[in-house]
Amino acid sequence: MQTYKKEELMSSTDIVRNFSSVLESIKNKKRDKIAVLRKNKLEAVILPIEEYERIQELADIMEHLQLSRLIKEREKTPIDEYVDFEQILSEHGLGRDEL
Repeated sequence: MQTYKKEELMSSTDIVRNFSSVLESIKNKKRDKIAVLRKNKLEAVILPIEEYERIQELADIMEHLQLSRLIKEREKTPIDEYVDFEQILSEHGLGRDEL
């Protein structure tokens, strides 16, 4: 679970009223992030664009790793257990032109 410093917690109302200064504090790295509270419940987090892009890149890497593992696992499947694509389409009453 992520933790937040007191200065990183802001109500949505305060953010709206002080939007420009909030963005500046993120841009100038005075705050690492801002947790947006609405009705005392965490609703969102505002991050610097660099941090967001880094997180997205890590998510992409994780997805590629998962796909790689899946491919390696499926390589172990004996050829006689493969199912023909045309057979799958037929079982579902579909043709290639409907994809």
